[in-house]
Amino acid sequence: MISAVIKKAISGLFILGSTVANGSPLKSDETVIFFPTSAHLNSDLQWEVPIHQWVFEKEEQSILRKLTHKLLTEFAESLDISEEQANSEIFKKRVMWFIVDNERNKKLDIVVEGLSDNDSPQDSIHTLNTSAANGHGKTTIYIPKSSTQKKWLKYKALSEHESTQEFMGVTQLIPETGLSVISDIDDTIKISEVLDKRALIRNTFLEEYQTTPNMPEFYQDLANQGAYFHYVSASPWQIYPSLKPFMEQHYPSGSFSLRDFRLKDSSIIKFLQSSKEYKLEKIRTILQKYPAHQFILIGDSGEHDPEIYAEIYNEFEGNIKRIMIRAVPGSDLDDTRFQTTFAEVPGTIWRIVNDEESNMQALN
Repeated sequence: MISAVIKKAISGLFILGSTVANGSPLKSDETVIFFPTSAHLNSDLQWEVPIHQWVFEKEEQSILRKLTHKLLTEFAESLDISEEQANSEIFKKRVMWFIVDNERNKKLDIVVEGLSDNDSPQDSIHTLNTSAANGHGKTTIYIPKSSTQKKWLKYKALSEHESTQEFMGVTQLIPETGLSVISDIDDTIKISEVLDKRALIRNTFLEEYQTTPNMPEFYQDLANQGAYFHYVSASPWQIYPSLKPFMEQHYPSGSFSLRDFRLKDSSIIKFLQSSKEYKLEKIRTILQKYPAHQFILIGDSGEHDPEIYAEIYNEFEGNIKRIMIRAVPGSDLDDTRFQTTFAEVPGTIWRIVNDEESNMQALN
């Protein structure tokens, strides 16, 4: 009897250990968001496709969720945001993404859609790396160039559970040569007022997002010329679900590089106002993926974009076609700053652009 119990216990431990090691499947009450990425061709003529997923549970009544929401409400009040604003629907919708229950060690399979008829069904199925403590997981899959002629690769999560909701993802397949735009988001294409912490919180959590003047039309002109877009921001990934419809309405599709953030780890104000090293790393990675592309770097004068782009130019001089900096009211617009920052960048490359100017004229 004792022997049988021990054997059963040991067997259970092995099963548990196997589940932990291999990851657990997606549950019916869990959600997946795939973030848009960009792929490049390697020397074997395969698309290297980065997949980035976020797995979480939107558990409305969890104790942790209630406590965190209370914390955020108190935080809002400390910034002179009224109780009425803190209880507004837009605030609740925006902060919801910061207080979901992230799911770690989740194993996902995806199926890639629209591959060549020469590929077997099994070739379209890929197993992703398990999610980390923050619910995020990253995997690179490989798709032969001959398998698809599409500009965007579409895929969806496979689930054992019947559901009316499909979790879809996209990756842009960017050829070896072309024109690419690397764009900041806050105060470049979306009004955020990063330099004013109260205005930043208001624009992030309490008000409808607003485009910066002329930028949607300018970006559409660039897209019509065949440009590919990479959006690099210091904002946390939790902003993406709220940002997605705004971007889809006003700006061309592209990849997103945002930052990992957990509310309990840091002040969100300090987080949103510190970005230089992160953005340098992400921008370098993009240029290294597309060494034969020409790049337009677009940012603003609010914080470090001029300094970041000047440093990038010095490292990738042959790839940088233009640097365009939106002049943000209230920021350091002293000509000495820009002359010093861009001292080693030809004057034909960089331009400070006011909202009243034509961006296309500034580009040309």
